[in-house]
Amino acid sequence: MASPSSNPSSPGSPTSIADQVNLLLQRGMSIPDLDEAERFLSNVNYYRFRGYLEPFVDQATSSGLRPFQAATTFDAVIERYIFDKRLRLLLVEAFSYIEVSIRTQWTYHLSYSQNGGEHAHLNSNLFSEEYGENLAALKEDYEEHGKNLHRYDFKACPIWAISEVMSLGQLSRWYHSTILPVRKLVAAHYYLHYKKLGSLLRHLVTVRNFCAHHELLWDREFITKFSRPNRMGSFPSPMAFFNETENGKLYNSLVMVSYLTTVITNNKSWTRSLVALMNRYPNIPQDRMGFVADWQELPIWQG
Repeated sequence: MASPSSNPSSPGSPTSIADQVNLLLQRGMSIPDLDEAERFLSNVNYYRFRGYLEPFVDQATSSGLRPFQAATTFDAVIERYIFDKRLRLLLVEAFSYIEVSIRTQWTYHLSYSQNGGEHAHLNSNLFSEEYGENLAALKEDYEEHGKNLHRYDFKACPIWAISEVMSLGQLSRWYHSTILPVRKLVAAHYYLHYKKLGSLLRHLVTVRNFCAHHELLWDREFITKFSRPNRMGSFPSPMAFFNETENGKLYNSLVMVSYLTTVITNNKSWTRSLVALMNRYPNIPQDRMGFVADWQELPIWQG
């Protein structure tokens, strides 16, 4: 294990779990149960863990040591780590609905609504100039992973089988490459404009990847933002649901995930689970996630 360093560009040197705990103590963290701290750090890489330490760090001293703010406890940091883990797991559940639904809509409208047939994905006329690159990437993935599952040769594999091999990232790229009538039909299923859905898909790929790789999520600033929709089903004023000034924070993403899961499942079970999670952790600073004041009073979170 590399020794933790106050300089992010310095990799440090390998150090023991006990020394990692001692460094936290030297920086002013209160750790009542040292054995529990060592047990935790023996299962969670310090490099991963230090992202959760940053909000508690004070100004660096002349020695280069970055002390923690007064009264910082190991338990407080662990609480944010556990909250973030549970938030990611909840989002993984949501993506299991969203990914499957969008694959289904895209496949259905290409093969049936547009009369593309079982091999619609092999018809270049149904796609734009990115088609060749997308097809090559899909073939590579299918030959490496999908063929063992579906037992078809690539050219014989029907679109409803090969779409199951696509990651959300691939599906997003194929959606953007698909002819306009199909994009409109897919977006209409979610009562969204096709451009808004395309923008949202690009953003959700990033969120989904952070979840899949177990990376810090809760107070992250996303570089890939999405264009907020001004039409969301029957909601009269959906723009009021969003944080206009911090569009890169997770809260805005959660608004759209809540909306999509509600449309797809025809219930608000996922939304209620998210609200319950936030209420279970009242010490989490929601403003760091971009939550707006009185957010639970907004119609998107009701029910």
